[in-house]
Amino acid sequence: MAFDPNQHDKKPILERLRAAPFSFMPNRSILTSLGVLLGIGLWVLSGVIGNGADTIEPAQPIKARAADDKPFRVVVREIKAGETVAKVRLQGRTEADRIVTLASETSGTIVNLPTQKGRPVQKGQLICEIDAGARSALLAEAKARRDASQIQYEASQKLFEKGHISKSQRASAKANFDAAEASVKMHEVEFERTRIKAPFDGILDQLPVKTGAFIAPGQPCGTLIDKDPLLVVAHVAESQINKVQMGAPATAVLATGESVSGFVRYVAESPSLATRTFQIEVEVKNKDFLLRDGISADLEIESERTRASQIPRSALTLNDDGQLGVRVLEGDMVAFREVKILSDQLDSSTVAGLGETEMVIIRGGDFTRAGQSVDAEIETGPSVKAAGAL
Repeated sequence: MAFDPNQHDKKPILERLRAAPFSFMPNRSILTSLGVLLGIGLWVLSGVIGNGADTIEPAQPIKARAADDKPFRVVVREIKAGETVAKVRLQGRTEADRIVTLASETSGTIVNLPTQKGRPVQKGQLICEIDAGARSALLAEAKARRDASQIQYEASQKLFEKGHISKSQRASAKANFDAAEASVKMHEVEFERTRIKAPFDGILDQLPVKTGAFIAPGQPCGTLIDKDPLLVVAHVAESQINKVQMGAPATAVLATGESVSGFVRYVAESPSLATRTFQIEVEVKNKDFLLRDGISADLEIESERTRASQIPRSALTLNDDGQLGVRVLEGDMVAFREVKILSDQLDSSTVAGLGETEMVIIRGGDFTRAGQSVDAEIETGPSVKAAGAL
């Protein structure tokens, strides 16, 4: 049988088409992929063809936005202003009001020293006694002559009244009596010079002579110190001298531990040429003489009075402009107050610039800014006093 290629090819093809009519249809997964790609392409084209001014913002993380919206927590303290006394602080020393050397005005041998050095003495109390020698006899002789001349003068006065003597004779008798009286006074002074006495109440600080020693005119017998009132002497710089006024109250803490109060009694008109500082003196009471001369002292002199607030030092901060101040709470918002430091203490500062009552942020303020809303916790512990000395 002869082979016909046309008959052989056509029949199998027709039979195959009838048996598998969907053999040329694409696979379902391929169609799904094509559909997704087509959708993405149409979405991209819609963005390009649409309004060109619109831009696509990147989505913000939900957790980050939630954290930013939560107010920051700070701790605040109520600070009240008060009247504060500004003070000038100086280093000084105590000085006796008077230190006097008791020098001899005559010569002789020391026969009596009734007072020991270091003891308090009263005005008029005997300190050193010098042997009077012939001074006693000379004084007695002068007194006898005075008494005799007095009798003669009184007799001449009676005779003159009766006309028995002349006026010149009466005058001569009067002159003799006056001379005798002057001689007595002179010898009394010379005798008193042998008895050196205290000119005022004080402390006998030095007694350089001994009993039996010879003392000459001008030689010291002792040194007397007047310590009531006691002075606290200090020197003030040119920049502060206008803050110190006569009569201003002052306090001093001595190196020996005592605390005393007084007032400014002297302010120098011109400064020392060497140091360009002005000397001042503060007078304090020392009736019992317990305070010593020459002791170092920390002196505080009251100056002007002002309204100020005392805040924890940790509350001080700087703003973006470098200004010193504190952050306060206004409602639930942070505000900045510029302040001026008047004085510093161990853990606090006295400042000017705050209102009468302020809620000062004492913790957490460095992480906030003006105008920011915060969650404030009011401190319940002890607060710092508002007013105090500067």
